[in-house]
Amino acid sequence: MEPRLKEVLAVVNNKGGVGKTTTVQSLAAAIVRNNKQARVLCVDLDPQCHLSILHGFDVNQYLQNPTVYDSLRKGGALPVYQSKRKGVYLVPASSDLQDVDSDLFRQMNPKKVLQKCFSQPVDDHTGDGLTDIISSFDYVLIDCPPALSQTTYNAMTVATGLLVPVQMEGLSVNGLGNIIIALREVQSELNPNLELRGLLPTMVDARPKIVRDFIDYLKRSYGDNVCETMIHRSVKMNEAQTMQKDIYDYRFGQWSKVANDYDALAKELFN
Repeated sequence: MEPRLKEVLAVVNNKGGVGKTTTVQSLAAAIVRNNKQARVLCVDLDPQCHLSILHGFDVNQYLQNPTVYDSLRKGGALPVYQSKRKGVYLVPASSDLQDVDSDLFRQMNPKKVLQKCFSQPVDDHTGDGLTDIISSFDYVLIDCPPALSQTTYNAMTVATGLLVPVQMEGLSVNGLGNIIIALREVQSELNPNLELRGLLPTMVDARPKIVRDFIDYLKRSYGDNVCETMIHRSVKMNEAQTMQKDIYDYRFGQWSKVANDYDALAKELFN
């Protein structure tokens, strides 16, 4: 079957609450909204399972339904489910991921286990006749845990691009150095094809001067590595996720500012 995969994007930040899960959910929705033929696979590596919940996966049924945790433990095929939005598919997480590092260390190449999982035919739970990742999907978006853990390094090893959501506050901006160091380590030792696709300002309210100062600092320090698109703070996004919807499915979200932001980000990243 003809390969169709264009990019594997790992969404990474070692700080929680910066918008990683929201970015994966909204970016996937924006892609298929603008290209009805596209297929996007979202991989949830966060033991909090928020991406899985937003996509309609019942995390309380994980004993009956395999998750990415089962794949990582054995280096096996990834279980793929249909999400609430047509064209978006999910490899769900489980809370057991918080203990998966010990399972990874027992394997030959602990930072390449996810790469081994990616290389196998998927465990298709959709009935859509999915085969392998390269032939079945146009984009893969990986939601990483809020830590530079073995799981995050696995994501960076299999990815072609790295997107770093950055909340415009001191602790988030100051922590970027560690992520850049990790990126260079992975490029040098594990994945020379990994590229920094952008530092993405998130939850931006540009009215306070300190926020504008953080934006200026980010651009001065990292130049062209900062995304042109900024994701603005939005009450509608909180409301949508409370109802387990993406921003485009919630109250004509396609006309909201944050929905337009993610449309712009999809175009910036994927043309």
